[in-house]
Amino acid sequence: MANIPKNNITNPPRQLTMTDFYGIVSAQGGPIKSCRFVVKIVPQGQYLIDKAANMRTIGQFRDLSYLCEAAEMPGRGFVNLDGRYYGPNFKIPFQSQYEDTSMTFICRTESKERQFFDDWMELINPTHLWNFNYRDTYTAQIHIYQMADAPVANSPDLVPKATYQWTLQDAYPIVVNPQQVTWADDNFQRITVSFTYTKWTRPKLDKQATGLKSQKDFIEGADVVTGLPSKIIF
Repeated sequence: MANIPKNNITNPPRQLTMTDFYGIVSAQGGPIKSCRFVVKIVPQGQYLIDKAANMRTIGQFRDLSYLCEAAEMPGRGFVNLDGRYYGPNFKIPFQSQYEDTSMTFICRTESKERQFFDDWMELINPTHLWNFNYRDTYTAQIHIYQMADAPVANSPDLVPKATYQWTLQDAYPIVVNPQQVTWADDNFQRITVSFTYTKWTRPKLDKQATGLKSQKDFIEGADVVTGLPSKIIF
């Protein structure tokens, strides 16, 4: 029988207790829920700003914050080169990479939500000309907030508290996905839209995030601990 090597590990984790686990998980407000989020679309490009000023769509940006049923917190990666001197290869990052993101919105009877995104696509590439407009005429900022369960402390109107924020810069839709209809069920109709963007920033945390366009028009106040917006106004 072959000799089985002994385990010579001398520094395993010790004193792991359920009490410590509960204390750590419960700290800093406890686990945050994936259903606590808010999305805000803020027009940047002149064509989109003009559309927002149109009386037919003046409340559409506000409504979409309530109708956004699902979204993705953005990620970030690096494009890498393989390097090697001696031994195994290693990665050398040389460029940041931001993946496209998708959002799902509940549709109401008048189909204004579908019309809104169809119109936005039309701003990008009018179908009577097929010429693409300049990107800076139809982009938007998309703010994604992670919200806490508890409201802002001592707020008289139970203002929801944002604990983290991402801002997608120069965002616009690249795919309005097909909507399936069927007699097999009577669920609410939804629309899923894929957005692309240049990068995301974190206002109050990243140096690049200072002086964002239209930011002050949509956010009020800041949490004294995190410096993040504590009140979202429409």
